[in-house]
Amino acid sequence: MRDAAMAIGEALSNNERLRRLVLDSGLPWPVALTIFNRGLGSAAISVSHWRGLLDEPGSERFRALDDRLLQHAQQQFAKIGVRI
Repeated sequence: MRDAAMAIGEALSNNERLRRLVLDSGLPWPVALTIFNRGLGSAAISVSHWRGLLDEPGSERFRALDDRLLQHAQQQFAKIGVRI
């Protein structure tokens, strides 16, 4: 049902796009975090922040992913052949 809604133009949030990248990669989330953090240097995110990005909206831990970090994630995951 969710795929059908997306097919008719439902936009994914930045966090949903990140979750899709991680799921489509098939990697454990700690490995996906390492890939995400590549190139961020001192701006690399922590494990707790990562969990918040992957959590569902409305949860206590949820953190919104900004456009800049989504673009970074897409670039890093594209290097390993994962695109959304």
